[in-house]
Amino acid sequence: MAPPKGFAAAPTLYLGAMLGALSVLLYAVSGFSGWIGVLWLAALVLIAAQLWAISGSLGRVGVRDAVAPFGLMLAFAPLYLLHVPAWPVQVNSDEVAIMLWAKQYAAQPNPDMFGLSNYFGQPIAMGVVWGKLGNLFGGIELGHMRLLHALVGLLIVGASYAFFRQLFTLPWALVASAVLGLNHSLLMISRMAMRENTPVLIEVVALALLLIGLRKRHHFATFAGGAVAGLGYYVHFPGRMVFPIWLVFLVVLLLAYRREVGLGTILRFGATATAAFVLVAAPYVVAYQKAPPELKAHQRQALLLTSDGRKLQQNWVFAKTVWDGYKTNVRYGLTAFNTDRVDHAYIYPNYGHGIVDPLTGALLWLGAAVLLVRAVRRRGPPWEVFVLSSFLVLWLVYAFVVGQAPDYPRMLIMLPLVAALVAAALRFLSGSVASLARRLPRLEARSAVVPGAAAAVAAVSAIGVWNGFIGWDFIQKGRVNGDDIGGTGRYIERHSKNPQERFYIAADQGQFNYYEWGWPSIWEDRIRIFTSHENQLGGVIAPNQLGQFSSTAPFTVFTRNDLWSQVKTQFESRYPDARVHRITPDGRLLAVNVT
Repeated sequence: MAPPKGFAAAPTLYLGAMLGALSVLLYAVSGFSGWIGVLWLAALVLIAAQLWAISGSLGRVGVRDAVAPFGLMLAFAPLYLLHVPAWPVQVNSDEVAIMLWAKQYAAQPNPDMFGLSNYFGQPIAMGVVWGKLGNLFGGIELGHMRLLHALVGLLIVGASYAFFRQLFTLPWALVASAVLGLNHSLLMISRMAMRENTPVLIEVVALALLLIGLRKRHHFATFAGGAVAGLGYYVHFPGRMVFPIWLVFLVVLLLAYRREVGLGTILRFGATATAAFVLVAAPYVVAYQKAPPELKAHQRQALLLTSDGRKLQQNWVFAKTVWDGYKTNVRYGLTAFNTDRVDHAYIYPNYGHGIVDPLTGALLWLGAAVLLVRAVRRRGPPWEVFVLSSFLVLWLVYAFVVGQAPDYPRMLIMLPLVAALVAAALRFLSGSVASLARRLPRLEARSAVVPGAAAAVAAVSAIGVWNGFIGWDFIQKGRVNGDDIGGTGRYIERHSKNPQERFYIAADQGQFNYYEWGWPSIWEDRIRIFTSHENQLGGVIAPNQLGQFSSTAPFTVFTRNDLWSQVKTQFESRYPDARVHRITPDGRLLAVNVT
């Protein structure tokens, strides 16, 4: 296929490429500044505008395809938004850390939008954008940040339809989106004040655009897809895997589908996507190369290719040797979808359940087998192979290359592919049921489709119910057992409206530990993020000083019940109006309030 008219000679493309290269070069030499960022954006806009002008029309979007994403988001809104500040009751320590991180970088006057932050080397841009959005919602606090993350989860469900629509007919694209939205891991993690689902949004948008561009020979869509994939470097780390799985797919096309797709088409559109990806990701790569070792340590330790990563994995699973730790990671990674092994990142520790429900875990392998057979027999379009190749690449990478398997937040980018495989399996089963029904006497061919559709609806319903019980199990554990961070934080939120109120914690890292994990500076952070005013943080009291502690009312002291029982008489002799509130239902953690 010849390039679009004006493609080869368009000076705007060359100008945009030159500006992009210049912005990256200047950033490498002199660091970030506002005008370098503007130059970089201008390059992207110039190239995209020229490609839009010469790429032609994508064709009309059907009414049902236009409405479907919004219908899906509306249908799933109650699941993702209902009681989102309160459920889950549990507040992970990473939620507090991410809120503080976002608050810090959103307040900086001139942050390096291409650089690495001091929070495990996470991209600064993610912290700035996340913090600005939180402030737009009314401030960086638990409810607002959980709402923000949940809304991204809803956007994933809606945007995933555009991705699945490139692989399936409308009904099966809806099925795949429903399976994705119902997954308990995506749902429950999206209900936390995190940013772990941002790579999934990048993934479904980028892959939808890349598939549209390749299928319809549309350079603008391809460029946009490559650029969005490049943004994967500026969100949570798994976003970097989006473009590599696309490159693997292009290699598969070159090896197996060169005749059907066309060698020139694969090379041209692959080059367009790669150019966009490089232009967007290059500044971050420069920043990473220039960053001090301590900012790159977390990323290095995540990989089993490094000695640091292998040593961390050994310690993570308490293995006797480095080799035993590696083998454990491989075993856990390969069986992640068919066991009840808990999240090894401990972001979503829902013990007794795996990353997917057992029915999904079985159907995804049936779907993989179906797509493999269709590919070997050349029964389906080449685009279906993308799902199979991408899933297998990520499945093997997370077992053999990336440590701490199964790490649910990292594995979230596999869930759209899992949903597509499940949809492929259900399509096969539905067709098989319909084929059997046609053999029944007096049943017309059109009527035989009904049993097949009913079987698919029943399977999706079963997946939904199963995941609902799994997600509710996690919520219910928090409601019954309470939570140290969540219970304390919500108490502070309720009582910090009075700017004079101060909050203290009486604890140590030994006999009278209050939080399950951490040390004094982290304990203070867990109080500070929930207060209305910075000066409401009182500090840490040594347990042996609580009996003699005094302060100006009003104030609250968080402590353990066993410590309080030892000092209660002394404390109440000075503050007879002190009131004691339970932080956890069992009364193990208390809030002693003096008004």
